[in-house]
Amino acid sequence: MLIGEYRNTLDAKGRVIIPAAFRYDLGDRFILAKGIEKCLNIYPEEEWFDFVQKLQAAMPSSRKENRKAIRFFSSNATVCELDKQGRILIPNKMREYAGLDKELLFIGGFNKVEIWNPDNYEDSEAEEIGSILEELNIKY
Repeated sequence: MLIGEYRNTLDAKGRVIIPAAFRYDLGDRFILAKGIEKCLNIYPEEEWFDFVQKLQAAMPSSRKENRKAIRFFSSNATVCELDKQGRILIPNKMREYAGLDKELLFIGGFNKVEIWNPDNYEDSEAEEIGSILEELNIKY
């Protein structure tokens, strides 16, 4: 399970070490994709395939807005493999999109990892989350 919060730095070539706590669950190959909140997402391959199947089932390509959403995810994703130092290269266009500069914040999201510029990440307040769970009738 991908949980926890970690920080790491981007090197001059755009590489970053993936936190060791995430490497086992991510596996040797995984998908790096743009997220919808100016962050990047790292999906284990099987999670990415599940996500794509759900998108295709829920969003028939006969609708223009569905095609836009599908293109957003498909054109802004890449397969990654760790190098011997446990690093990946984050493509320049993805770094620009998420505003990634030097320090990066890795946030576990159960089935994926989010990569944020720490200045852009807004940690939700516990009270706000409690209200959401209460509305959904989820006991915590």
